[in-house]
Amino acid sequence: MTQAALVARARPAARPALRVTAPRRRAHIAVFVVVATIFALVSAVVFHVVLAQSQLQLDGLDRKIDTARREYEERRLEVSTLASPQRIIDQAEALGLVMPDNPPSYIVVPGAPTPAAEGGGTATTLDEWKKVKRHLGDGP
Repeated sequence: MTQAALVARARPAARPALRVTAPRRRAHIAVFVVVATIFALVSAVVFHVVLAQSQLQLDGLDRKIDTARREYEERRLEVSTLASPQRIIDQAEALGLVMPDNPPSYIVVPGAPTPAAEGGGTATTLDEWKKVKRHLGDGP
């Protein structure tokens, strides 16, 4: 080999000048945006599913409340029907019970104090018994 060939071989071919470049952050940013978008969409779907399940539970509770309210009203009606004074009078008559001619009287207990009324006499609920008793059949 000749001297010129050795020099040509020793000297590399002309290379372009090297320069420092910024790292490829655009690719990192794009990956981050894609991952964040997918995360947001999956989060929205999960939130919607949880919301729908909670709404189904609320609907079930509303149905139970409506059923309980309806049963309560039916039982209230039944109680008011069974407790009506006219029904009680009819049942008493069917059993053979009759209104007494005279009101009941007190049992006197020796040594027990008699309660005083406001007017100075003795207090008694039996004094007005006949007046009150005839109105009980017309009550609600």
